[in-house]
Amino acid sequence: MSPHPGTEAGSYDLAIIGFGPAGATAANLAGRLGLRTLVVERDPDVFPRQRAIAMDDQALRVIRDIGLYDEVTARMHMGVTARFIGVDGRPILTTPTRPSDECGDPLANFFHQPWLESTLRGGVTRFDNVEVLLGHEGRYLAQNDDCVTLGLDAVGESVPLRQVRASYVLACDGGSSPTRKSLGVAFAGNSYSELWMDVQAKLRRPLAYPPHFDFICDPDRPGVRCPCPGGYFRWEWRINAGETPEQMLAPENIWRMLAADGITPDDIDIHRTWTYTFHVRKAAEWRIGRVLLAGDAAHVMPPFAGQGISGAIRDVANVVWKIGDVLAGRADDFLLDSYQSERQAHHDFMTRRAEMFGRIVMPPNRTVARTRDVLLRSLSRTPLGRYVVEHLAQPPALGPGFSDSSRTRNRAVGHLLKSVTVASPGIVLHRIDAALGPGWAILGLNRTPSVEVPQHILAAWETFDPRLITIRPGTSVVGDGEIGDPVGELWDWMRARSIRFAIVRPDRYIHSAAYHAADLPLPVRQRPSATRTGAAAGA
Repeated sequence: MSPHPGTEAGSYDLAIIGFGPAGATAANLAGRLGLRTLVVERDPDVFPRQRAIAMDDQALRVIRDIGLYDEVTARMHMGVTARFIGVDGRPILTTPTRPSDECGDPLANFFHQPWLESTLRGGVTRFDNVEVLLGHEGRYLAQNDDCVTLGLDAVGESVPLRQVRASYVLACDGGSSPTRKSLGVAFAGNSYSELWMDVQAKLRRPLAYPPHFDFICDPDRPGVRCPCPGGYFRWEWRINAGETPEQMLAPENIWRMLAADGITPDDIDIHRTWTYTFHVRKAAEWRIGRVLLAGDAAHVMPPFAGQGISGAIRDVANVVWKIGDVLAGRADDFLLDSYQSERQAHHDFMTRRAEMFGRIVMPPNRTVARTRDVLLRSLSRTPLGRYVVEHLAQPPALGPGFSDSSRTRNRAVGHLLKSVTVASPGIVLHRIDAALGPGWAILGLNRTPSVEVPQHILAAWETFDPRLITIRPGTSVVGDGEIGDPVGELWDWMRARSIRFAIVRPDRYIHSAAYHAADLPLPVRQRPSATRTGAAAGA
């Protein structure tokens, strides 16, 4: 049921503009929360070109949480190794493929984007409360204290179709976002001067290539070589000064470049080709009243870290539950101010990492390239170097927002709860996210939160309707209000952080944690005076 049971026809809790990976994930999240949701997408079909190709462990955790993990991973290459190839043709740096400590899935997982989008869209059909309108554009018209008004236009038609109202709008309409532009939000940043070309091929027979994603770090012609799911393969190369896209994408030139890589027409069929330029841009405001920007509409980064879709999925996972809590009356509207302030720290970190990888891939000359190769190879042989490589993908904590901000806060705050296998009553073994359900939770390690957490703290959190759960290590036999930790994974994780009590948000980030229940904080109830709606970046 919608949090607004009195919602009239033509009025929605949430309108999502754009039905790509960000919009489709948001629609699944909203559907699960029971929000009456409208999704508007201008393209009648899934875009056929494979653009993004990878997502990380945290994005996969969200996919698992919306119940589509098996369908998505069934056609995914999980745990792909990324290698940086030096000027002598040998690797200078290799990224790890092991599952992450936090989420339990590998750090680099490759997909075919049309398949991914089709699966995410298919998941939305599970929810009667989500309406999808394809072949239409959603135009921002106005907003007031109660709702946003959108105009819905059929693509190719000159007469506007109708207007609808939504309590909130989530714009997932890409880097050129018409919504962002109509609101006059600055999209500052830079574009790389280099133009790149992309060749997507379908294999006719297996290639004698290593099963790795390779960055070709040659200053004369940097590139990418990537085996992809579904029998696809991609090559990307920089277009150098003095070369034109028309020349470089000419079939005879593409086959010449592929021949240098040992590829002939007997090996592949060229499926699609295109050119692109890298951008580093970020919207000044991700929240403008009742309109919020997500994914490429809020930020774009170079592709070297493979974080485009992962960042977009993190965005919607952060903001949709907050919209749900506000609409359900569990939290005040100012909760939405925390969206940008929490998310941009991680986005900025990943952008810096992508730019660092870009500098490794595209050195200015061969002298710098050879020096790079010697230094990185030497560093990778040392314990310090191996440690750095192992932790390249470790994200920072959430930025300041809706979590414990005290100076004495536990170091787990702002990080994800470790994804472990637990037991629910009836000896049902599953991941802890499924055991916790879609809302808030207060956990006690061999402690009973309903008894041991002071009543004034429980009363302060009551509006969020948290589940009060006791963790029982070393067993799968548990009763109501308990989850079993049969092999002690959660026991080890909490004890290493001196935690006996934790308050866990719906997106599985730790709001607060403490050894003594009396040290758990109260939720913030009003907007800080220094923060205004739509200006979370300065909070």
